[in-house]
Amino acid sequence: SGGDIWGTADQFHYAYRTLVGDGEIIAQLTSLTNTTSWGKTGLMIRAGLTTPSRHAMVMMTGGNGVGFEWRDTDGASTTNKTGTSTVPPRWLRLVRQGDQFQGYESADGRNWTLVKQVSITMPVTVYVGLANSSHDNSRLATATFENVSIQDYSLTDIQAPTMPGGVSAIAGSDT
Repeated sequence: SGGDIWGTADQFHYAYRTLVGDGEIIAQLTSLTNTTSWGKTGLMIRAGLTTPSRHAMVMMTGGNGVGFEWRDTDGASTTNKTGTSTVPPRWLRLVRQGDQFQGYESADGRNWTLVKQVSITMPVTVYVGLANSSHDNSRLATATFENVSIQDYSLTDIQAPTMPGGVSAIAGSDT
């Protein structure tokens, strides 16, 4: 469940790990329950774990296709840029280079289309992972990801084909 990832504070489930410096997360979204048209799931990089935290997210919604959402200041309103009006399966990619964040989508995981690029000042250490919100606290949303990889640009290889050890999940009004 979760009220939404939107407005000035978020309610959602988040499986994450820390990322120090630049990097990216890539995943193939293979299914998403259509709880509401704005129920959403996707890849997120977040400055903190409080509900009003700055973040960038490339996502798929229950009825409005792919999008890129961001909050550039803690407690500010969230902004959305729509991508294609497609359905799963769909590949998503979120890249951090300094304070630049780029969200991409792809049908095949090889040919990427930029959805949006934004500049957000974030700390060196951020939280990167998979976010999911039903957009309705009384309903559950389910998303299935495959081929998840996190690339830490300070390392020479991808850390793991799935979410590495130390993954945590948070939910409810505290994000």
